[in-house]
Amino acid sequence: MFTKIGNKARNAKRALKQLHYSPEQISAKEFHDYMTGETFSEDTTTLRDVLGNEFLMIHELIEMSELKKRGRNLQKTQKTRS
Repeated sequence: MFTKIGNKARNAKRALKQLHYSPEQISAKEFHDYMTGETFSEDTTTLRDVLGNEFLMIHELIEMSELKKRGRNLQKTQKTRS
């Protein structure tokens, strides 16, 4: 799964660079965690939807990139047991 995400992300990043947008570095794990994590909206777009649509891929990379620029962590955090 991470290989597929990485390949799709590389293609989307190339398209963004042609538009003179420099996305933050986003790993395949960060992308996966962000797309499969908790959501606070009623958005029903799935990871499969995004991987199957280059425009959604570009949209999500920009969204993630802008969050990272603001210091947000995109990876799921592991809960520790007390």
